[in-house]
Amino acid sequence: MTAGRQARGYASSVLHRIAAEISSRDRVSFGELLHHLGPSGFGLALIALALPAMIPIPGPFGMVTGSCLVLIAFQMLLGWQRLALPRFLAERHLAAGGVTAVIMRALPWIRRFETMVRHGRWRSLTGPSSHVLVGIPVLLLAVVLALPIPFGNVGPVVSLLVIGLSLVARDGLALMVGLVLALATFAWTGVLIFAGAHIAAYLGNLFI
Repeated sequence: MTAGRQARGYASSVLHRIAAEISSRDRVSFGELLHHLGPSGFGLALIALALPAMIPIPGPFGMVTGSCLVLIAFQMLLGWQRLALPRFLAERHLAAGGVTAVIMRALPWIRRFETMVRHGRWRSLTGPSSHVLVGIPVLLLAVVLALPIPFGNVGPVVSLLVIGLSLVARDGLALMVGLVLALATFAWTGVLIFAGAHIAAYLGNLFI
């Protein structure tokens, strides 16, 4: 198997292994999940944390994953090379069955996205210094993801998945695509907020 093929399937294989390892358990902590992600660090963490928003399920996933995304963004901005979670988040437990369900339902989508990346393409754009620049859009995507906008999750999730996979595969072209998607997401979110405000004002005037 070539290095390119290995890179393109690495994220899905790691996530599948995590699902298999925790499937027989009742609960799993965020710290344990972070440990299972292995050495791929920020890229794989972005993918894993975007999954619950792509497939909403009951539970505190949104609040906790959103907090983790913000922390990851700040660590990227600070130039950290390894992920770390504060104890109150690392020790936060989730239902292992829910985590497994999210991963298994998301794997087909992850594999589709993986076909778009190539290992080492424009590699210089994905060096350690790129994490600092990528931290800004990741932080903004985390904020957008937390906004209660109907159908507003798709853009941020797709952007985070592409950015995460590009960092895992060290694919600079895919990273540029992810950043363009992030810009489009910010523009679309602005349109939705603007339109929502006008609709709310119009409806309000009808009942005055």
